[in-house]
Amino acid sequence: MLFTLDRRTTLLVCSALLIALAVVDYVTPPQLNLTFAYVLIILLATWNVGALAGAVYAVLASATQVVMLMDLRTAAVPLFSLYWNVILGNRIFTFFVAVALTAPLRRLYDREHQRARIDSLTGAVNRQHFLELLALEIARSRRSGEPFSLAYLDCDNLKAINDRRGHREGDTLLKTLVDEVRRTVRMTDVVARLGGDEFAVLFPQTEGSRVVQALERMRADLHRIFDAHGWRSSLSIGAATFRAPAHSPEEIIAACDALMLRAKAEGKDRLVYELPPE
Repeated sequence: MLFTLDRRTTLLVCSALLIALAVVDYVTPPQLNLTFAYVLIILLATWNVGALAGAVYAVLASATQVVMLMDLRTAAVPLFSLYWNVILGNRIFTFFVAVALTAPLRRLYDREHQRARIDSLTGAVNRQHFLELLALEIARSRRSGEPFSLAYLDCDNLKAINDRRGHREGDTLLKTLVDEVRRTVRMTDVVARLGGDEFAVLFPQTEGSRVVQALERMRADLHRIFDAHGWRSSLSIGAATFRAPAHSPEEIIAACDALMLRAKAEGKDRLVYELPPE
């Protein structure tokens, strides 16, 4: 989003702007109202760092206003009169209202932004966000030369389960599947729902036997869970390892999808793993 900066940059920018604005405020006539400029600094700090940072800059802006008021030696209106007190009070009130309104808006934005990246049923990453994460992993692999692996998972016989036991039961199966996959893989691995009964797992800096062992363990664990629930289902998995690939995220997913279709064609409930040519 526009004006979204990291914490350190935000604090540096806001501090520099506040100092510059205080100088401008000091050398210009008191009739020139710079409240809006102060509010922009407070908004920037609150949005990017949080309510506490916004409140700190609101206090600093208020202190600046008090100092400016105390320097009004030639003002036509007496110092600390009701006139100046009302103006000062309004400005300070405005500063803190800006913090009070911006902080919950940022929380709401973050919440909605997170929802846009997550599959609402299973809690897995959705396809669009997975493509973004995969693109980052491809770029990292090209820079470092380190491999990564991707597995494409298809939940076998889900349609039959939906038809026999209802879609609610099918939804429970999918949620259980994602929970178990997450339990099996590492914190750094990414679990995504690509659509329907198809999922993907991204394994950064992982190849060969480590991927195969993780996926076979995952398949065996899910077998036990599916059997315990009476779900006649299994996983068909296509997986591959890539090292500094020239492929796009969509091409890599398509390659693993093709391997998954091979697994289904060979009888389902199996893993097909390859190290494709770069």
